[in-house]
Amino acid sequence: MLAIGLQTVLADGQPINRQQVNRLLDQLRTSQPNENRLPILLELGKFHIYKPGESKIDLDSGRTYLLQAKKLSDSLHLVTWQHDAESMLVIADMEGGNNQLGRARFAQLIRDCQQKGDRMGEANTRFRLGVWLRNVDSDYRPVFANFRQAAAIYKSLRKPEKEILALKEIGDTYLYAGKLDSAEATLLHVVKRYKSIRYPNLHYTYNSLSSVGTLKGDYAKGLRYALLCIDSMHKTGDTISAAAFYGDLGRIYDETGNHRKAIEWFKKSLAKWRQEKLPNFALFNTAGFIAKDLIAQKKPREALRLIEKLVQEIPTNTVIQKACVAQNLAYCYDALHNPRLAEQYYKETLTWYAKNGLDFEASQQAEQDIGTFYFEQKDFRKAGFHLEKALSFFPQKNSLSTIKDIHLLLFKVDSAQGKYVEAIRHFRMHKALNDSLFNETKSKQITSLQINYDTRQKEQDIALLRKQSSLQQIELAHEKTTRNGFIAGAILLAGLLGVSYNQYRLKKRSNQLLEAKQAEINQKNSSLEQVLGEKERLLDEKEWMLREIHHRVKNNLQVITSLLNAQSDFLDDSTALTAIKDSQNRVQAMALIHQKLYQSDKLDQVNMAEFIEEIVDYLKESFSPPNSVRIVLELAPIQLDVTMATPIGLIINEAFTNALKYAFPQKAGSTHHFGTIQIKLQPLNDQLCRLVISDDGVGLPDGLHVENSATLGLTMIRGLSQQIGGKLQISQNEGLQIWLEFSPVKRTERNLPKSF
Repeated sequence: MLAIGLQTVLADGQPINRQQVNRLLDQLRTSQPNENRLPILLELGKFHIYKPGESKIDLDSGRTYLLQAKKLSDSLHLVTWQHDAESMLVIADMEGGNNQLGRARFAQLIRDCQQKGDRMGEANTRFRLGVWLRNVDSDYRPVFANFRQAAAIYKSLRKPEKEILALKEIGDTYLYAGKLDSAEATLLHVVKRYKSIRYPNLHYTYNSLSSVGTLKGDYAKGLRYALLCIDSMHKTGDTISAAAFYGDLGRIYDETGNHRKAIEWFKKSLAKWRQEKLPNFALFNTAGFIAKDLIAQKKPREALRLIEKLVQEIPTNTVIQKACVAQNLAYCYDALHNPRLAEQYYKETLTWYAKNGLDFEASQQAEQDIGTFYFEQKDFRKAGFHLEKALSFFPQKNSLSTIKDIHLLLFKVDSAQGKYVEAIRHFRMHKALNDSLFNETKSKQITSLQINYDTRQKEQDIALLRKQSSLQQIELAHEKTTRNGFIAGAILLAGLLGVSYNQYRLKKRSNQLLEAKQAEINQKNSSLEQVLGEKERLLDEKEWMLREIHHRVKNNLQVITSLLNAQSDFLDDSTALTAIKDSQNRVQAMALIHQKLYQSDKLDQVNMAEFIEEIVDYLKESFSPPNSVRIVLELAPIQLDVTMATPIGLIINEAFTNALKYAFPQKAGSTHHFGTIQIKLQPLNDQLCRLVISDDGVGLPDGLHVENSATLGLTMIRGLSQQIGGKLQISQNEGLQIWLEFSPVKRTERNLPKSF
C-alpha cells in the first residue's frame, strides 16, 4: 500500500479544501492591491492547478489568478513573489501537457533567481520542480537533487519549517523509489525535527511512516503510525486530508484481516470524499473496497448501484480515475455472473492504466485482479501471464500481504498446469511471507495496538457519557425544583383564591361608593382635559409666534443689508465702502442665526457647526479669495443658545473677515499667494469649549499692539468675549491666532450681549 500515491500532493505542503477556497475568495474581495493580496491569489491559483485531472476550465482559472499575482508582484517590485507566480504558471503549462518546454522554463527560472540573488525564490522553484518531476517521471535522481538543494537553501535562510518539509519530501521520494529503509530513517528524522520546533501537524509524516511500515510487512508499525496520524489530525483540527487518512487506515485493517474495522473506516473515508464533491482517484478506490464488501455479503447489485451512482454524482476526469471505476465495475459484473462484461471492464482497466504511463499500486492490483478472474474462468495461461506481470513491478508498490496472495494464486495456476516445480517455489514464497507477516508476536502487537486505541476511544466516550450524565442530573434536579415550585404555587394559589373571594365581597360593597366617586372624578378630568387642550393650543401659538418673530427679524436684517448695499452704490470713498461692507457682513451673521432658528425644530438652540460653515461660505463668496488660500474647518456638533451663538458668530465674522482681507497680501509681480485659514470649535469638557481662528499669513501690521489697539474689529472681539464670560488670547506666532475659551451653558439675562 502506497498511501501517498492516492493523494493530491501540493508543491507547497498541505492541500486546501473548498471551504478554505471560499474564505480566500471573501478575503480577496475585501483585500487591497498590496503584498497581502499576493498569497491569496497564489493559493487560489494552486487550488485550481493542482485539482486532479487536466480540466481546461480549472487550468484557465488557475492561470487567471496566477497572472494577477504576477502583475501585482511586478508592480510592487517583489522579486520572490514574481518568481513564485512564474513557477506556478510553468506548472500550469506542464499540467496542460507541455513537459519539455516546462522543464526548460524551470531551468531558466532557476537561473533568473540566481542572477537576481533571490534565494527564497530559487528554493521554492526547486521544491515545486521536485514534486512535479516525481509525479511524471520514474527517474528520481533529479527529484532528490532539487529537494536537497531546496532544503540547503531554506536552512541557510533560517526557514526551519520549510527545510524540514523539503526533507519530508525526500523521505516520500525514497518511498516512491522503494528504498524503504532510507524512507523510514529520513521520515523519523523529520518527526524529530518537527517536534524540536513544536510543529503540530505531524499527521502527514505519520501517514508516510505508516505506508513504509505496511510495505515492509510490519503491520504493527504501520497500524501504530496510522493511529498516531488520526490522533494528530483530530488534536490539531486539520482534517483537510481526513478522507485519505481514513482510507489508509482501512487498508491496513483490511490487509490484517480485520474486515469489520476496515469497512468502518472506508465508509468514513467515502463520506469525507463526497463532502468535497471533487473527483479523486482515492474516492473511487475507497468505493471499490466498499463494493467488494457488499459483494462478499451477496449484494452485488447494491455494489453496482453504489459505483454507478457515485460516478453520476462525481464524474471522473483523469485516466486513472476511469481505470479505477472500470476495475470496480469488473468486480460487480464478475459477481453478477456476467464474465463477458467483467472481462471487458478488466481489459478497459489495463488500457487506462497503460495510458497513465506510470506503474503504481492500483495498476499492479489490476494485473492481480484480472489474473484472479482468468484463474476462476479456468484460463490458466492468461491467469499466469497477468499474475507474473503483477510480480514484475519494481519497486514494489503493494504490501507484502498482496505479494503473498499473488504467490498463492500462482501456486494454484502452476499446479493446474502441471508445473509442479514452479508451483512449489511459489508456495514456499507464500508460506515464508505468511509466516513473517502473521507470526504470533506480530499478531499480538497488532491486537495490543488495537486494544490500546479502542481503550483510549472508550475512555473518551466514557468521559463524554459522564459529562452528559452530569448534565442530565442537573436537568433532573432543575425539573424536580420546578415540580416542587408548581406544587407550592398551587397551594399558595388555593389560599389566595380564598382570600380573594373574601376581598371580592368587601370590594363589591365599596365599588358602589367608588362608582359615585368615579363619576365625580370623570367630570373633573373632563374639565382638566379642556384646560390642558387650551394650554397646548397656547403653546403651539407661542411656538408659531417665535418662528414668525425669528423669520421677521431675519427679513428685517436682510432689508438692512439691502439698504447698506444700495447706499454703497452712491459712495466713492474706499474707507466708507469698506465700513459698509463690514457692517453688511455683521448683519448677515446675525441674520443667519435667526434663519437657523426658524428653520430648526429647536427654537432656542443653534447648531454651531452648520452655522459657522454658512458664515464661512457667505464670506468666501463675498470676498472671493484666490484658490491658493485654503480654508480648514474642524467643528464639533455643538448646540448653543441664541444668546451665546450671536456673539460667537460676530467674533468669527470679524476674525475671518480680517484674515481674508489682510493675512495674504499679493506681492508685486505675483499672481498667487498661498496660505491657510483654520477655524476650530471643540469641547474641552462638559463645562468648557474652545474656539480657535488662525492663519499663517503676515500677522498684524508693525507697531500695532493687540492689548491697546482701538480698531473696531479688535474692540468688538474683546467686548463680545467679555460679555459671554470667555477667556481671550491673541498671538502672532507665524500669522495670527485667536483663542477663545467659553462656557456653552446659557448665560443669565445680566450677561446677555449688548447692542453695538
